[in-house]
Amino acid sequence: MDKRTIIGIVLIVLITLMMPFYQKWITGDQPPPPKPVAVVPDSTMDEAIAESAKEVQPSMPPEDQIDEVVPEKALKDSVIQEAPEEKTIIIENSLFTSNWSTASGGNPVSWELKKYQHHQGGLVDLIQENALKVNFLNSDGRDIQLNDYNLYSSVFDGKKVVLERNNPEYELEFYLPVQGGRIVKTVKFYYDRYSFDLSLRFEGLGNYVINRRYFIGWERGLPSTEENVNDDLDYSRAYTFMADELVNVDASDKYGEEDLNGRVEWAAVRSKYFLVSVIPTNPSHTNGVTIGGVKTSRDDIPEKDFSFNIETQFEPLNIQTDSFRVYLGPLDYYVLKKYDANLGDLVMNKDWYERLFRPISLLIIPAFKFLYRFIPNYGFVIIVFSILIKLLLHPLTKKSYQSMSEMQYLQPKMTELREKYKDDPQRINKEMMKLYKEHKINPLGGCIPMLLQMPVLFSLFIVFRSTIQLRNQPFILWINDLSAPDALHLGFQLPFIGDNIHVLPILMGITMIWQSKMTMTDPKQKLMIYFMPVFLIFIFYSLPSGLNLYYAIFNVLSMFQTRMIKKKMHPGGEPVPVPSTPAPAKSGKSGRGKRKK
Repeated sequence: MDKRTIIGIVLIVLITLMMPFYQKWITGDQPPPPKPVAVVPDSTMDEAIAESAKEVQPSMPPEDQIDEVVPEKALKDSVIQEAPEEKTIIIENSLFTSNWSTASGGNPVSWELKKYQHHQGGLVDLIQENALKVNFLNSDGRDIQLNDYNLYSSVFDGKKVVLERNNPEYELEFYLPVQGGRIVKTVKFYYDRYSFDLSLRFEGLGNYVINRRYFIGWERGLPSTEENVNDDLDYSRAYTFMADELVNVDASDKYGEEDLNGRVEWAAVRSKYFLVSVIPTNPSHTNGVTIGGVKTSRDDIPEKDFSFNIETQFEPLNIQTDSFRVYLGPLDYYVLKKYDANLGDLVMNKDWYERLFRPISLLIIPAFKFLYRFIPNYGFVIIVFSILIKLLLHPLTKKSYQSMSEMQYLQPKMTELREKYKDDPQRINKEMMKLYKEHKINPLGGCIPMLLQMPVLFSLFIVFRSTIQLRNQPFILWINDLSAPDALHLGFQLPFIGDNIHVLPILMGITMIWQSKMTMTDPKQKLMIYFMPVFLIFIFYSLPSGLNLYYAIFNVLSMFQTRMIKKKMHPGGEPVPVPSTPAPAKSGKSGRGKRKK
């Protein structure tokens, strides 16, 4: 958690706890079965395409001749000599468009998310020099990286597959001949998922893969997608979920990693709003995981390079097949929850304060989503939400105002008691409690609504700042991202501010000044009317515009609420303060009379 966040939290706590005193001061899924080794043309090909696919088949030698074509020498050299030409295929569904290549281990070269815009324009693309990787040690002790080779595929170059409800699934197969056997990589896509199913099949390699293990993982993390790169990187982490425990590693100046042994439910790398995760279908077939990262930079722009490797058991069998699910999409709690793999635990789980208020935040998000069904603008959703919160807290707010009002008009009497028993603090406390009891006042009554609002305020701060629902969501005019500060471009430079100004925090401060003026009764406290709002403007200036919008609307509603409560409590005007002199005057006269006698 960065220093500004810590300072902001501490100050919000102090402000919330001190607010009553301030007011008082102012007022007085499974994998498919193995396919045959022979190349099978795609079912959707026409006859001409099928014939061209058959022509490609000779580039893959018959299994009984593999040993002759691939002599007993370095794997990498032999495959390079027999490498096929690169082919590409486009996979598109309702959520993403992805370009896959037979080069570099049969991996995606782009993965564009249709619902999310990059801050520089265009769609968010989660592939940028990063990749899914598979590696193992061969019988010569070499580290074989599948990504170092071009793979074979029966698909024709340039094909495009569009998945829809009436065409919901598609399988894409890559393979690599290896020392009398082959590695088959099958990828299955769905029309309505950000994820794909990955099957790895090792055929006739029981004695070629040593140490009875291989690794599957991810390298070079995720690209930054946000304008505020530092904020995006602040959320970036490598994670693993093992034994019902979430473990994370942040990047450091020197590459650091953590080796963990045991059953691996999944491993992942996240940025602020997006996630890549590899989920073994059979976690009991894993031995552990390594997660790590390092801080880097490109063109003076900071980056974080994360990676993870899941160690998977390898049995010296003729055929071994393992399946995985790979998720590459938004860090959306309700999307991740469908995978039933505890991936949703990554949402609002970056720091202790997010985990503390997470239960409340998880109630706010569905409330927002429900309102959004009827009001397709999250800015207006925030306004309606603030009204609902105000109505929910109205009984407590009314009680708070009543308590503060009574305390205000008891001030003369309380001042007298402090003066009268100034040398006896215990007596002062006793008399004060007696006074509160006589007038049925709870001296902490004004704090209760503030204490109840504080968790909501913190939870809103977390929702606005770190959940993808509000990312790039516009309100009106220049407010085009409720998850970031609103920036009104001025067209000229201002000292300490720059060429844009954040309007909503200033508006929030103005509403607070207005509210304070409505309740101020002691002119001596006029300075406090301006000090506290200016202080809050400074604190809230760089916070999300959605939070400032909520607070500004909340203040306006509080003004109308206060006016209504005052009018109902004192229909004839302001009550007369409790007199402070009559009773003491009587006893004083009586005492003086006795002394005269």
